[in-house]
Amino acid sequence: MKELITWSDKYNLGISEIDSQHQKMIGIINTLYRAIEASTEKEEMSAILQELIDYANFHLSTEEKHFKEFNYEDTVEHTKVHDMYRERISKFTEEYFNNAIMLPFEMMDFLSEWWTGHIQGMDRKYVPSFHEHGMK
Repeated sequence: MKELITWSDKYNLGISEIDSQHQKMIGIINTLYRAIEASTEKEEMSAILQELIDYANFHLSTEEKHFKEFNYEDTVEHTKVHDMYRERISKFTEEYFNNAIMLPFEMMDFLSEWWTGHIQGMDRKYVPSFHEHGMK
């Protein structure tokens, strides 16, 4: 099965709730990638896109809830990065739905780079705070 992102231990943060959400998110991105590669029908593509948006919002909101709960020092900066992600994905999907064009591979590049970079970069920064508050 073709994948855009292959999950590996380097993406584990050691926080089971977050790690399982990240894994599911990568799975959705890979499903979308395979659908684009296969030129899947628009209805199916729309459902996958909606799942991508909904699950990303659920996951990002989970992190943000814990930031507030733990009074995480980089809450504002990290949340701004989440908001920029939401805005970018919104533009990509709006373009797709309004113009009825195939999703650009630019979106897949963005998803791949953003999620792998974000997990390994910015998300790693909150691990000590989450562990300090009992999240493992």
